[in-house]
Amino acid sequence: MKPQYANTFGIRKVSDKEGEVLEVTLDVTYKYMETAVTITPKGIENISTPTVEQVASIVMNRQSAISLRNLLIQTLGVES
Repeated sequence: MKPQYANTFGIRKVSDKEGEVLEVTLDVTYKYMETAVTITPKGIENISTPTVEQVASIVMNRQSAISLRNLLIQTLGVES
């Protein structure tokens, strides 16, 4: 059974030659254990391995990313 929530976030950015951020992509995924059946000289074995499934990718321009950051700061406050 796969979980119904995301627990892993990754961020990628695209910049121009001067280093100005043009686009930010937020990748949303979740991790779970997957079981595989393997035949070995000892017989049949169940092997559990971690795997990741992508839920969504959210592409934002610079202004959208800044707006999201500001919303998070307003919601969560600043770190102390």
